[in-house]
Amino acid sequence: MAENHKIPCAALKRGTVLTDNAYGSSTEAEGNMSIYNRRERGASAVEMAIVAPFLLILLLGIIEFGFLFGEYNELRHAVREGARYAAVSEPDLNGDAVIDETDVVKKICDSLGLGAPTVDIVLSQTGTAIGDVATVQVTLDTESLSGAPLISTFLPDELDNIATFRLEQPATWANHTDNDAC
Repeated sequence: MAENHKIPCAALKRGTVLTDNAYGSSTEAEGNMSIYNRRERGASAVEMAIVAPFLLILLLGIIEFGFLFGEYNELRHAVREGARYAAVSEPDLNGDAVIDETDVVKKICDSLGLGAPTVDIVLSQTGTAIGDVATVQVTLDTESLSGAPLISTFLPDELDNIATFRLEQPATWANHTDNDAC
């Protein structure tokens, strides 16, 4: 079994071996490395504390954008469904035997499938005959998922989509504007 050999203090000043034992030797430079590593770890922690908020904001922004993009796709789908229903006017959705604007609004609201958003719907037509042009416009108020004001300033407050179509059957619905429809 090897024993530790102590080196006199004079040798420490020259950077020689501090101890010599069975597990290897340790120099003054290696002793300074441990202090350097502790300082490096501290610097890494400070750098992470500086960068972490930006990474968090970036991550939340990506999530918010993805959610908003999904809402926009759902809005587009609902507007197309409403336009198709208004063009074809079949079947009656509320059971009153007349295809009217409430049926078109109901079709759009059913197609949205969102919680309880504020939805404004505008139905307009140039005439009621086959081939006449009609329009469905839906505006959907949006809210931020995270509620972070820094992120929500870059996102729109509302999404809007318009579908223009030709009537395939005579329209039995009239021009209509419905705020807070759904």
